[in-house]
Amino acid sequence: MGATGMCVACGERVEAYTVDLGGVTEVRCLRCGLPLEARRARPAAGFQRALVADDARFFREAVAEYLSSRRVAREVVTARDGAEALERAIEALRARRPADLVILDLLMPRLNGLHAAVAIRAAERAFGARPAPVVFFSSRRIDASLKPVLEELKPAYYVNKGPGTAELLGDRLAEVLRVVHQGFSLDLPGGRG
Repeated sequence: MGATGMCVACGERVEAYTVDLGGVTEVRCLRCGLPLEARRARPAAGFQRALVADDARFFREAVAEYLSSRRVAREVVTARDGAEALERAIEALRARRPADLVILDLLMPRLNGLHAAVAIRAAERAFGARPAPVVFFSSRRIDASLKPVLEELKPAYYVNKGPGTAELLGDRLAEVLRVVHQGFSLDLPGGRG
């Protein structure tokens, strides 16, 4: 105990503890238990296609720009809400070009991020596709009711958008993508394992 770190789910600096996961030390938030950072983490790169859905144009464009400019994803598809994200995900699955990273705002009109993620998981199963990591982005802090949902939808992660600029948003996203890579094998060519 005594360590501190930035929790992207809580959106602030928190007390932390460490867990040894077979040679990888993970630092976790004392409040919510989610990873803060993973030491010996892989770089945030290697996704072929990312799907980004947010009803706020600023966040949608900032995340898409970050993924493209940093070459985190070769192709970025955007959607204005969960229903459009589901449509885009199904189109990609039909074309056998599924997203291998999905970033969803939690609160969106027509279909919220949680319901969109559940539907995307069902579509992935129906098409025999491997589940893509889902990163939920929200201005809400994570609460106890979301933890079981993240567990059910795994690989799934949560980021608090927090206040600030597109650059700060990119920094928070980079931290989560490092954790995504830590928990998601990238040993196969093309970035998916």
